Amino acid sequence: MRCKDSCIIELWLGSQRSPLTQECYRREASRLLTHARKPLKQIGLGDLQAFAQSLIAAGLAPISRARVIAAVKSLYGFCTRMRYLTLSPAAELPMPRYEVRLGERLLSEDDVRRLLAAVTNPRDRAMLSVLYIAGLRVAEVLLVGGQTRPKG
Repeated sequence: MRCKDSCIIELWLGSQRSPLTQECYRREASRLLTHARKPLKQIGLGDLQAFAQSLIAAGLAPISRARVIAAVKSLYGFCTRMRYLTLSPAAELPMPRYEVRLGERLLSEDDVRRLLAAVTNPRDRAMLSVLYIAGLRVAEVLLVGGQTRPKG
């Protein structure tokens, strides 16, 4: 039985551990296929470069474009490892450059102490403590807590 694009994409998604990554990668694969309007096996480097340009035209921030391109590179890497494709046209696709600004969003240790002291609900304090100590993302804590997305 020959595998089709949908089959290889599902296998690729299944190889990702995080449900959040799977959701994001599914969206990016769909975005690529919608843009290219051809099967994965027929998409070449020129198509991928046009796709990358379309992300700029759509107004995506450099970090968002990098995320999309990383997903595409991951998909094509998987396709070659699974021998669905012999070569990856994405191998030569450059990653967008972006400024790392994570430091602007980090709280100081004193800020974290004040935040924990201000929370009176034991459940919320425990969640915040786990979030901080384990270095988790809010979405990961919400998954454990039974929610799928931040509300509000």
